Amino acid sequence: MLSLKKHELKGHDVFEFMQGELDEHWLESSIYITEEVFAQTELIDVFTDTLVNFNYYGPTEVNEAEWENIKQIVLTSKSSKEKASKQLLAEIDEWANECFKKYSCFTICGM
Repeated sequence: MLSLKKHELKGHDVFEFMQGELDEHWLESSIYITEEVFAQTELIDVFTDTLVNFNYYGPTEVNEAEWENIKQIVLTSKSSKEKASKQLLAEIDEWANECFKKYSCFTICGM
């Protein structure tokens, strides 16, 4: 798996994906993606290019329509990192689908 749970963290250079709006950090229900993995899979580029207000160092809310747009971009990409990008996308998507059952958005807390 490319995404991590809180108990798997070895450091703090991560992006935290939390359900709903920003409340508090380091939640058990969040998933965490290291800066290295986010960059290597090139998903950081997709998020930066797609989300107008993407904040690398702070919170960014992502609604379901924005998430669907990100998924389409990654799934139709011809990137050299395509396999890893799609694997990470699938991991985030599984988590996001559960999130959207309760919340209208998820929040990415930047580094």
